[in-house]
Amino acid sequence: MGLITDILFGFANLCKWLFENTLVPIGYYFDWILFIVAIAMLGWWLTKLMYFGNDNEKDYEGW
Repeated sequence: MGLITDILFGFANLCKWLFENTLVPIGYYFDWILFIVAIAMLGWWLTKLMYFGNDNEKDYEGW
């Protein structure tokens, strides 16, 4: 029984090490990438909103 628990604790320590040393740094940079993408999409949406109504309203015929 001690060997099985040692294997399980070793696997848990491996998972903890992988999380701390690989997933956390990847997640840190991925957060910044998602933040930049979100700001770019917000800027694109605001640009489309700013120009909406000039040519789009002329072609709009309702539902």
